[in-house]
Amino acid sequence: MSNKPYYNNLNKKNMKKILLFVMACLMLPRVAEAQTPTTDKFTVSDLEWDADNDCYVFTVSLEGSRIYTAYNLDIFLPTGINVKYDDGPVYWVDIAPNKDLYTINNRTGANSHSVSASMPNAHQLRVACISNTNTEFKSTSGELFYVYVSVDADYFASCFSPKPIVKLSGMNLTTKAEEKYVPEDYACRPFATGIPTERTIPVNVSSVNKVGTLILPFNADLPQGLTAYTCNATEGDLLMLTPASSIEACKPYIVFAKGGYSGSLVGTATLPDATNVTDVFADGYLTGVLTNTVVNTGYILQNQGKEGDPKFYDAEGAEFNLPAGRCYLTPSAGDARAFRFNFDESTGIDANNIEMVTDSRIFDLSGRLINSNSQLQRGIYIKGTRKMVIK
Repeated sequence: MSNKPYYNNLNKKNMKKILLFVMACLMLPRVAEAQTPTTDKFTVSDLEWDADNDCYVFTVSLEGSRIYTAYNLDIFLPTGINVKYDDGPVYWVDIAPNKDLYTINNRTGANSHSVSASMPNAHQLRVACISNTNTEFKSTSGELFYVYVSVDADYFASCFSPKPIVKLSGMNLTTKAEEKYVPEDYACRPFATGIPTERTIPVNVSSVNKVGTLILPFNADLPQGLTAYTCNATEGDLLMLTPASSIEACKPYIVFAKGGYSGSLVGTATLPDATNVTDVFADGYLTGVLTNTVVNTGYILQNQGKEGDPKFYDAEGAEFNLPAGRCYLTPSAGDARAFRFNFDESTGIDANNIEMVTDSRIFDLSGRLINSNSQLQRGIYIKGTRKMVIK
């Protein structure tokens, strides 16, 4: 018997036929796997403390309308929430022990399905469930699996986002007949328990630029030396600003400090708009971001060295990495390359740069609203669009 491999005993003619057949098979059109959209969805619970494992845990459940046999999805966790794992690593993802959804092997009492997990990157958890025997779930809805995580309290103590955002994508559900149903990708803010709400946020305005932008996750009084303004109008390339008496949570502002400002503001994080799952908040012509965001539209505050003053310059499609707590300008119209503002050294903002108001409100130099004449003391104030001096 020859010791040569079998393919060496084939003649060239047969080899050519085999090669042509393989190539033809490879060139055949592949039948796309049908994936049907569905309103069935995965849900994420709040965090609960698990004393036995010394960590937090949350549950992923299914709200469905049909019986499935398998599923998979990607969970994108926010910074500060970390999947906990043993040495190996073996990720702490377990089938929900109350077995609301999975079928049970009556002889062994074991789950009919197995769940596996991996982490393509630090904050992406990929979870898949299969049944080697193609066994159906016993219910259309119920708990699927638990995820065990740790919470970085130090990170959240200075976090701009009022409540962490979890994103789910890459989801599909498979029936016994191998039909695939695909829920829509979505984002949610499920975690409240275990997330510190008391925040200390650093605020800095350059003594050279004197102007900056700011958005905070909490309400705050304006500190001495820092004034804040909203923007709802323009005149040509000039921004018309309105003084603010205080900082409102999740609202964008332009801030001014004659000699610069460096300090921290403290408050309790709050979320005025519970439907917001982007950490991007708009008010008037300003849009603020509470997480690091790539911006390629609108106008970005920059000091390009021209005339020595910062201006809002058109992004012109270029990508800018806007840090958390900063804002950009989105005017409703106009083709100006840049928008400017006139600041007065004594009052912070020049009177002709303040948006016209129809009442007689009075503000002090910090932008705080004066509620009665009894509060007026010696100094300079702004009434409507004019300066007034109390001697």
